[in-house]
Amino acid sequence: MARVTTPTRARRANLWTIPRRTADHSYPMAKTRTAKVSRPAKTRPATVEIKVDRALKRAWDATLAAMQAAKHRESGGFDGYWEAVGTILDHDPPLYLAGGCATAREFLAKHVGESERTARRMVRVARFASPHDETRYGVSRLDAALGLLEAQGLDLGGAKVPVDFARLRVPVKRDGKGGHAALAEATVDEVRAATRTLQRKAKKTPVKASPVARAVTGALAKVAALRGVTVHHAHDAVTLGKIPTAAWDAFVKAVAKVKLPAE
Repeated sequence: MARVTTPTRARRANLWTIPRRTADHSYPMAKTRTAKVSRPAKTRPATVEIKVDRALKRAWDATLAAMQAAKHRESGGFDGYWEAVGTILDHDPPLYLAGGCATAREFLAKHVGESERTARRMVRVARFASPHDETRYGVSRLDAALGLLEAQGLDLGGAKVPVDFARLRVPVKRDGKGGHAALAEATVDEVRAATRTLQRKAKKTPVKASPVARAVTGALAKVAALRGVTVHHAHDAVTLGKIPTAAWDAFVKAVAKVKLPAE
């Protein structure tokens, strides 16, 4: 008679155990653990404190009040309004910083409702034209005339200079013949066409820059935001224009490193 041996306790532990069937004659599925997805901890937004100079805040409040008052004034309202806008944009540092705006675009969107390009054009007209000029020629024609004068060599980025729009003669071409017309007789399209013609000629025959102008231009060209800055050197003076307010700190650093050559 063969002897039947029973497995020891250790061997029984290693044997597979078959689970009992359920009522529907199926075997129960083993429970699986689902991995817990770790969620990032909630972070609170950082609080940034900006200290505003009291003098800057007073200037901002006064200029903004003047801008809003000019908006509702009939006589001289256009000049007063846009000159105030220009003061806020061109002040060093910009006054809109004291009003809680980080950029010129934010200030214009919040308080003016115009793009920066349009606002700059309006500011330029208000700066160089009188209320009489604005009534006689209109803002669009004056803006085009200032573009023509700039193409002719007038520096509109420097100190304010008196402009006699009545003496301006616009090169025009009518009926196949060239000639000149007074600003009051020229259309906006004719003024802009004359400007484009001068700009094309200037590109073909560029004026040779002085060593001083080349040194300043080369230093500014190293900063992408400053490559549009205009540099004009004449009569032992350097005139810089179209300096972006957002890149003012970079402009100051770049100019401080310039070593002017001896002429």
